[in-house]
Amino acid sequence: MEVEEPLPSPRAPKRPEDLSSEIVRTVEKLPGDEVRCTRVSADGYRCNWWAALPTGTYDNPLMGGLLVTTHRVRQSRFLRVTKESGRLVITVVSAN
Repeated sequence: MEVEEPLPSPRAPKRPEDLSSEIVRTVEKLPGDEVRCTRVSADGYRCNWWAALPTGTYDNPLMGGLLVTTHRVRQSRFLRVTKESGRLVITVVSAN
């Protein structure tokens, strides 16, 4: 009598590591920039460089504090990022 052995269950492919925080630390920034990066696919990321607007155009320039309306996206890019030998390899896919 033959005994059937169960087939090994297929393992799901390992999802690549989310490199968003490393990208934020690595990309070039201007003084005052805040970079936010979000993973949008396995190796695709959208990064936005936020910067404060000059207050000279405010209708009330004495208004203090950081408000959402005082910042704008200065630059936005879609990046393809992989990690090779411990270093990030960043390719710009789309730049705005």
